[in-house]
Amino acid sequence: MAAMSSHDPVFDTSFHPRLLHPRWWGSWLALGLLCLLALVPHGLRDRLANRLAPTLLRISKKQAYIAETNLKICFPELDEAGRQALLLKSIRVGLKTFMGFAELTLRSAAHLASRVKVRGWEHIEAERAAGRPVILVVPHTWAVDMIGRYFAIRGLTMCTMMKSPKDQVFDWYINRERAKGGKVYERSVGIKPAIKAIRSGASFFYLPDQDHGREASIFVPFFGIPAATITGLPRLAKAAGAAVVPCVTRMLPGGQGYRVEFGEAWPDFPTDDVASDTARMNDWIEMTVRTMPEQYYWVHRRFKTRPLGEEKLY
Repeated sequence: MAAMSSHDPVFDTSFHPRLLHPRWWGSWLALGLLCLLALVPHGLRDRLANRLAPTLLRISKKQAYIAETNLKICFPELDEAGRQALLLKSIRVGLKTFMGFAELTLRSAAHLASRVKVRGWEHIEAERAAGRPVILVVPHTWAVDMIGRYFAIRGLTMCTMMKSPKDQVFDWYINRERAKGGKVYERSVGIKPAIKAIRSGASFFYLPDQDHGREASIFVPFFGIPAATITGLPRLAKAAGAAVVPCVTRMLPGGQGYRVEFGEAWPDFPTDDVASDTARMNDWIEMTVRTMPEQYYWVHRRFKTRPLGEEKLY
């Protein structure tokens, strides 16, 4: 579904009749339910997510196994009960954000903005006033989509890269909503379109903490374990002449909405040492995740690719 134009390879967000094929009727039903949930009061929806999360964990055995393995790797000091408690907290946060995703479709910009608390916006304004492009380095927490729309509401032109979901209906729907906040590129097109967009004035929403395989990565520590990590951040920053601004997103408890926090642009970044720059990025992500582990997206196989000779961890 990731059809792209020849001059600017962004996702094709137009509707195609093939999405009405009977194989996708279940997806449309799920999407309709998601839209209904967007109209449910936040407190009631969050209570429903809390009730459903244990059942979701029991049903989603593969995702639960991946998340449990990640927690065992990253928090060896936790016993089994501690890991299970943390996993349940994380799944509850994830389910709450997912059940609220269709707010991006059905709620007004004013409503969405009212749900986001902001700290450190002055760091964004400082870089814009200086005329520097901005790359936001964002750990992969559950709340990234809601925060991504907030930037567009504040008048910040955005671009990002992502991989398409396998479900074509949700691929169309999710990318249509994300594209309302800026340009969305498929990872397979490489970084040149993103560099062009950044040089043209867009800010880049960069989520670097996923395993994209051996060829695209180098091994640097993450929670003390060698992790295949893409080197796109220092390369993008250097090619686009952009400032790198740390950005942390989270869901707040008690139906209070979301928080996004910006730090000062990283000084002396990038350097001439790509490996050191990439390790610095991972160190910051780890430090951030340790302060709010329940917010993190643990269901990704972050340690899938191993150094030659090491056993698989999943």
